[in-house]
Amino acid sequence: MQYNVSQLLKSSTGAMRDYDLHQDIAQIDPEIRPLTTLDGNIQMIRTTDGIFVRGNLNVSAELTCARCLDEFSMPLRIALEEEFHSTIDMATGAELPQIETETATLIDDHHALDLTEVVRQGILLALPPFPICRSACAGLCPTCGKNRNYESCDHAHDAIDPRLEKLKELMNE
Repeated sequence: MQYNVSQLLKSSTGAMRDYDLHQDIAQIDPEIRPLTTLDGNIQMIRTTDGIFVRGNLNVSAELTCARCLDEFSMPLRIALEEEFHSTIDMATGAELPQIETETATLIDDHHALDLTEVVRQGILLALPPFPICRSACAGLCPTCGKNRNYESCDHAHDAIDPRLEKLKELMNE
């Protein structure tokens, strides 16, 4: 997801460019299992220090339910807002003094702005920490391991942790 921004860097502060994004991101990260292409639009705005990128992106990803371990699809919406800093002065070609920033937000010597790492981080932040396939997911039986969404168990689920047995007796009194 590289963009040549040399013309935008030559422009005055406030100049804008809009781009539509349709990108296959299958290899972006092993933790991300996309089912669709990454689609959306991004806007690049020339700032005094570089280029500010903002955009809204959409992708559907395959996730594993934290309760029942079934695979399911979830649409993800990613809002990007990041400033990229140039490493070369466009007017003189001289190297600019580096500010403390991540290397992912630097515009390289060939004036290429790479969105890959910023998009990858945005997708990872959009993933829920404990994905649930549906709100009524019953999960797995803690005793026998059956998926309670598809079949019921024929044993009692009232087993109490032996450490809490006395508490149950007190509550029954």
